[in-house]
Amino acid sequence: MSEPHVGWTLEQRAAVKRYVQFAAVFAVLGVAFSIFLIISGNSGGWALLGILACISVVGYFFIQKGKSGRA
Repeated sequence: MSEPHVGWTLEQRAAVKRYVQFAAVFAVLGVAFSIFLIISGNSGGWALLGILACISVVGYFFIQKGKSGRA
């Protein structure tokens, strides 16, 4: 018999919300810096933008998986 998946506790959801807000600030700063690098002709800006996009997608799917009770 398998255990039921009840999802995250209230404390876990509050912690994730704080971490997401903290990460969002750095993501906005990273995107702004990436745009600055792209405009100035540095190809590293595209790499930074790609890394930020990958981190965002992985974080999104992690949170969605936790909401469904399987994290």
